[in-house]
Parts: sequence; C-alpha cells; structure tokens
Amino acid sequence: MVLQKQIALLIFILLPVINYAQSVIINDTTVPPYIFINKFTSSLQTTELIPFDSILQASSQKKFLATENTPVIFKGYTPYYYWYRFVISNHTRSTKNFILLLGGLGIRSSETWQGKNKNWISLGKSGYQYPFAKRPYAYVHHAFPVCVAGLNTDTFYITVNDSHTYKVESFVLAEPGYMKKFEHRFYFSFGIITGLLFLFAILNLYLYFSVKEKIHLYYCLYTAAMLFFLLKNEGLDGEFLGLDSAVGYRSTCMAGVAGLAVGLLLHVVQLFLINLRKAGILFKALSFMKWFIFIAAIIQFIVFYMQPANIIEWFVYEVANKTGLLAFPLILISCIYSTLKGYKPALFLLAGITLFLAGGIARSLFIGAKGFIFPPSLFEIGLVAEVFIISFGLMYRYNQYKKEKEHFKKELELQQIEVGKQLLLTQEAEQKRIAQDLHDELGGSLGALKMTLQSFNLPDEQANTLNRLVDTASSNTRNIAHNLMPPEFENTSLEELLDKFYQRVNTEGVINFHFLSTGTTHRLNKQDELIIYRIIMELTNNIIKHAGATEATIQLIYYETYLELMAEDNGKGFAEKKSDGIGLKSIKSRIDYLRGKLNIDSANRGTTIMIQVPYKTT
Repeated sequence: MVLQKQIALLIFILLPVINYAQSVIINDTTVPPYIFINKFTSSLQTTELIPFDSILQASSQKKFLATENTPVIFKGYTPYYYWYRFVISNHTRSTKNFILLLGGLGIRSSETWQGKNKNWISLGKSGYQYPFAKRPYAYVHHAFPVCVAGLNTDTFYITVNDSHTYKVESFVLAEPGYMKKFEHRFYFSFGIITGLLFLFAILNLYLYFSVKEKIHLYYCLYTAAMLFFLLKNEGLDGEFLGLDSAVGYRSTCMAGVAGLAVGLLLHVVQLFLINLRKAGILFKALSFMKWFIFIAAIIQFIVFYMQPANIIEWFVYEVANKTGLLAFPLILISCIYSTLKGYKPALFLLAGITLFLAGGIARSLFIGAKGFIFPPSLFEIGLVAEVFIISFGLMYRYNQYKKEKEHFKKELELQQIEVGKQLLLTQEAEQKRIAQDLHDELGGSLGALKMTLQSFNLPDEQANTLNRLVDTASSNTRNIAHNLMPPEFENTSLEELLDKFYQRVNTEGVINFHFLSTGTTHRLNKQDELIIYRIIMELTNNIIKHAGATEATIQLIYYETYLELMAEDNGKGFAEKKSDGIGLKSIKSRIDYLRGKLNIDSANRGTTIMIQVPYKTT
C-alpha cells in the first residue's frame, strides 16, 4: 500500500515533466544562488499578441518548441511576439521562493502566470508602459517573485512584447537573498560608473571653457551620450530619469543614442589627430562616416517612434548598426597611422578605443553570460576605461600643444629681441655718427662762420645780431649732439648724466624738471644704459613738446630685481587713442628689447608713465 502511494506521488510530480519534456527540479541538495533556465523553456512565436486563454488551448500547446540551450537568446530585429513556458518541480517539503528575472534588450512589456490545471494567477506586469513603482518587483529589469509549495510542480507562462525593436533575452531564477545582495552591488557599482562618466563629462566641459578648445566640448557630449546609452541599456532610465512610459521609451531610441555617440567620437578623433591632412583619404573617410552615422541616427529616432513595417525598421537598424561597426576599424587605422607618423598622443586614443572594443565584442559574443544578466560586464568596464584614458589623453595632448606653443613663442620672442637689438644698434650707430657730424662738421662750420663775420666791418647792431644767431645755432647744435651721444657717456654714470642734463634743461626751458634717483644702484651694461637714456630723452621731449606742463619729475628707483623709471607731469594729459604716436612707439620698442613693462596713466591733471626694467641675469 505504501509503495502504491509513493508511485502515485512520483507520477503526480513527474506528469508535467512528461507533458512538457523539461522542468526545473528543486531538491534537498545544495542549489546555486541563480540558474539560467533558457534550456528549460519552450517558446511560441506569433505575429500578433495572443491572449492567455488561447495559449492554454491544445492547438497552441502543440506549437511550443524547445528554446535554444544558451544562457542568452539572440533574436535580432524580428516582427514576432513570444510566449515562453517552463515548469518548476519542488521535490522538497518546504516552500521555495525565487525571483524570476527577464534580462536582455528590447522587452517593452511582460506578464507572468503561475499555476497548474485550471488554477492560474497572474504574477504581475512589468515594462516601460507601466510606472516603475507599480512593477511586481522593484528592479530595473523585468522581475517577478515566484513561490512554489513543497512537493508541487507548477507551470509558468511568460508573454513578452518585444515588437518593433532589437531583441536579446535571458531568463534566470535567482534566490531572493542573492538577488538582494546583487541589487546592492549593482546599484553601488553603477553609481560609481555613472558618477565617473558624469565627472569626466563635467571635466571636459570645464576644460572647454578654460582652454577654449572645442574638442573638449565634443568629448563632453560624447561622454554624456554614452552615459545615457548605458542608463538605457541597463533600464535605469525608467527608474531614475522618469522614462517609465510608452512615449518615453519610444522617444529615446537606444540605437539612435549609440549612433549619436559614435558620430561624436568620430568628430573627436578628427580633432584629436592633428597630423591627419584634411585633404587626405583617412580624414575624408572619417568625415563621410561621421555624417552618415549622424543622419542614420536621426532616422533611427524617427523610425523607432513611428513604428512602421518591420522590414523598414530592420533595414534602418542594419544599415546604422553595420556603419557604426565599420567606424571603429576606421578609428583604429587612423590612430595607428597617426602614431606611425610620430604623433604620440594618438596612443591614448588607440588604447582607449581598443579597451572599449574589447568590452563591446565580449558583449556581442555573450562572453560571460553572468555579466550580461548581472552587470557590470566587460562592456561597462571598457567604457569607463576608454573615457578615462581618452580624457587623460586630451589633457596630455593639450599640455604637449601648450609646451610646443610656448617653445615657438619663446623662439619668436628671441627672434624679435634679436631683430630689435640689431635695429637699436643700427639706430645708435647712426645717432652716434650724426652727433659726431654735428659736432665736428656743423659745429666747426658755425665756428668758422663766426670768425668770418668778425672779420667783416659791419655796423655794431648787425654784427651783434649775427653773432647771437651764430652762437644760438652753435649752442643748439652742441645740445643736439650731446643729447644724441653725450661725449662723456662711456666714463660717466647714468645718474650723473641725467642730473647734468636736467640742470641744463631747467636753465633753458619753461618747465621745471626734478630728477631723483633712489635705491641701491645696480650696475647696468652701457648698452642697456644707453637704451634707458634714449627712453628718458624721448619722455622728456614729449613733456616739453606736448604736455603743456609747468612741473615734471623724472625718477630712477632701483629695486632688488628691477629698475623702475617714472615720469610725471602736471600737464593736460592725452587720450588713450593718441598713445600710439611715433615717440611712444619708439619707447615701447626699446622697452620690449629690455623685456620691460610699460604703464601709462593720463588724465586732465597730468600724466604718469611707469616703466619696469628687469636686471639681466648671467
């Protein structure tokens, strides 16, 4: 009698298994925390949504076929709807609880039923068309709590609406405790990943505003696009971005976002690889690919929202997808070519893209199915590594560009200084010759003229007038020659020369000049002293001719590292637009040669000019 009961119980348990030829068996032995159940499911493919009552009919039951024995089921861009069926046989006496997890891409909505014979209950509905808060299990992917009583065999049906989209599916039964631990790990790791991507986006935006290079703006946009793609890829957009609606889902096509990201990446590559000739084949190929992908992405958004015939959706997706895949070999070839041509920063771009491609290939080939259903996977890790390396490469590229720019700037400055030096030396030589000619020839001629006039028997009044004119001309000639090149310049300090000069000016003019020299005198070479002397002469000449002043002060202030020249007057000043006269241009050119700084403060009450000249170091 006992044996008959045991046989009857065994038949009752195995009956669903015999009917469906597959089941998930739960016994007292240790079971893993999760199990992929694709191989335990059978599926029904339809061209339209079929209600649950129709699925239970015998005609529909016969159409269920075994599902692929792979952890991840790839379906592509098909026009079909799907029903899935699997059985759980609990051979233990205790009730078992699980979380049925529907992972993958393209699942718009789903509903799960549980029961046996005629007793069926819905475990709830999940998907983009339902608010996140109303899902049967609060998780980014479709998930349903499952409970199977002891010594029971329950059948489960899942309807999946994944029409008008690219489909990849995977079914997992997870132990609730493990699921909770995984959820904490998932949200924590993706919090770090999204935080890093957001940080790099902000960093590149900051670099754009600080260094004014558009490449940082475009890489910021690329990083933001990839961040949004990642959020959609993992279903986080419905939970955190408020896109848990049919309109929100259709308005944000994941393939379109990916296309925009790839197009932006191609543009960044063009800006990054500065040694690619714009007329070259690679640059033109990158441009063509970039604009083609941008256009394809826009069409993707339109098609995904409008939901036309499946053949149109499939064609648009395949063209965009294949073009996007071709973009990466083109980027790698461009980076390798640029590197071989001696542009070292291209290595950063090459390394970043290679890591990202490695993660993308691993995801495409479903290498590591656990990472696919329980991310982060190599794809997310590769994306973060790519953004980090390329962001670092952008900063390295900028630093290298900055160093090269500074190097060229220094070379240009040295060339300008050398040209200025030669020009000043030429001017000094010419002024010295003119001073010598004025002193020797014109001065001598005026002296001879005076002697000749004295030999004539002229009336006293005429003689005195002519003698005064000749004396004035001789004095002016001597002063001009002295100002051009003081005869005692080589053996007299700059301060002594200027002091004697202003004593003489005060006896001849109407402006009262004050000359001051303070601080510990630093010995300057005679060439620099001569240039400073010329600057002061030009400043003095400007005050006498244009200032309309009655008082003026000229100061030499010796500081520890530089000499400061200050010229102040109480004249009428001058407008800023008049500060580019020949005199001031001459002063500025000499200051530039001395590597000094010029500051002019002019108003109605006078003018103050300050010049700082650093001492030359050995």
